[in-house]
Amino acid sequence: MEITVGRKRQKVYGVLFTCLTIRAIHIELAESLTTDSTIMALRRMIGRRSTPSVIWSDNGTNLRGCDAELRQSIRELNTEKLREDGLSRGIEWRFIPPGAPEMGGAWERMIRTVKTALKVALKERAPHRETLSTLLVEVEALVNSRPITHVSTDPNYPEALTPNHFLIGTSSNGPAFGKYDDGDLCLRKQWRIAQRLADMFWSRWIKEYLPTLLPRQKWQTDKRALRVGDYVVLVDTKVDRGCWRHGVVSAAHAGADGRVRVVDVRTRAGVLRRPATRVALLSPIDS
Repeated sequence: MEITVGRKRQKVYGVLFTCLTIRAIHIELAESLTTDSTIMALRRMIGRRSTPSVIWSDNGTNLRGCDAELRQSIRELNTEKLREDGLSRGIEWRFIPPGAPEMGGAWERMIRTVKTALKVALKERAPHRETLSTLLVEVEALVNSRPITHVSTDPNYPEALTPNHFLIGTSSNGPAFGKYDDGDLCLRKQWRIAQRLADMFWSRWIKEYLPTLLPRQKWQTDKRALRVGDYVVLVDTKVDRGCWRHGVVSAAHAGADGRVRVVDVRTRAGVLRRPATRVALLSPIDS
């Protein structure tokens, strides 16, 4: 990505960390692709998210260099007389085999969705460093607010479990306040620019992410139809940023061929009727 520094443009990089357990992401801004920048980005992540026991990554030269320096640093620290609350163990850094990017699909998928949406939102724009930093934090919060499963056992008040529940104790910090349009990109108020770019990212990212919940395959075999009691999320790209419409199927309406075409979904806002093709199953009733 590019940022504006004075009258010049400077290239910066995003470092994306993802938890392989709760699927949360953390994004840091790095000055370059050097080992030093990677180490500093890692230290900033550790300072906010705690120290991981194992790190998986690809075979990038900057990551391999970072691993070598971290090992040396850990060895040096271990030779000193540490305090009682000092370093007790180092980080185990594992690399996937060369030429096997599919083995890193857990993080490559997150990188792709974030990078694709950011590319569309930023286009050829070069915001100020503070604006880009704010945007990346907004992006991190939006991605971590995505539903991953069912939380509540009460069907009258369903709430999906999100990565943010493990990080901040709630699904999100709430919807964005205020309305922003493309005219805000021409103003001098950097916070409005950051909010408009975040809106643009949400609009694009939701179009990239929601189709992954509704894989479209050839009708060669029968698939499980939606049933009453299934916990679902509504595929709606028009909702406000950070908002997810989800609920429990209260009625399933089949067509003349016996296939479920339309469902009624009980949400906090009432019962909504949607076509089955616009509803993504999160937790089946028989799971």
